[in-house]
Amino acid sequence: MEAPAAVLALVLAMTAVGGAVLVWFFPTWGAVRHGYEVLSGALVALLAWGAWGALRAPVRTLEATAQAADGQSALHLLLAMTVLTALAAVVLALPLPPTIGRLLGGAGALAGLASFVPLAAIRAARDGAGGLPQGIAELLLGALLLGGIWAGMVLGHWYLVERRLSNRYMVIMAWTNVVAVVAGVVSVLLSGRNPAPCEGLAGADFQTCAQTFSPILRIGSMTLILGLGVLALIALIAGFNVKLAREGGRSIQASTGMFYLAVILAPAAEFAAKVRFY
Repeated sequence: MEAPAAVLALVLAMTAVGGAVLVWFFPTWGAVRHGYEVLSGALVALLAWGAWGALRAPVRTLEATAQAADGQSALHLLLAMTVLTALAAVVLALPLPPTIGRLLGGAGALAGLASFVPLAAIRAARDGAGGLPQGIAELLLGALLLGGIWAGMVLGHWYLVERRLSNRYMVIMAWTNVVAVVAGVVSVLLSGRNPAPCEGLAGADFQTCAQTFSPILRIGSMTLILGLGVLALIALIAGFNVKLAREGGRSIQASTGMFYLAVILAPAAEFAAKVRFY
């Protein structure tokens, strides 16, 4: 596939799926006003839509191959996630039973999770490194990293809307951030089993690939070094988040600021890991 667009699609899809799972299944449901799910659901829908849009061009390159069906399945599932999540946000914004919105949002999250299977199948068919299970594992781990950090930032902002909200939920999210960092490390290490960009290519194929990727990324272990280096910074941030979330009060705002930094850094770690995915 067209690697740069495909990598962007993967990062957006993982953020959307990880965020959706935390929005619709996190303990905040019923504890905060449903405006939180409306805001988060709308953002998740936009992320999933972006992933669908970014994936369309790479999938077109698969039309003459055996992986064409997997590419189309991934597109359909991402589009289903977009529609279902958007409908969930709309339902919650209207005077309708909120359970309907949660069911739609949960169905959207499941559709997003299901899209990881065909996305991983395309990778497994390419070189078989680790097979389908490793591909799915890499996507799930990346979703936990990106979704966990994104959801933490959004929840931190919601404390400005509901100032009397218990810090319990931010503490849970801070610890989720710690788990997410561990998931990110495993994701980057698993990516080391995949070939570096342009590795194994020759002739015209190598020239095309070389024009696409920076020479730095084509160095054998450079993507791993970049990914792990960024995650080391995120791990430091995660430690501060746990301490600040426990303090509550104004420290929630400081914790949100830390999540801001992590939201900037986490995609860089996953870009480094997923540049080797296809």
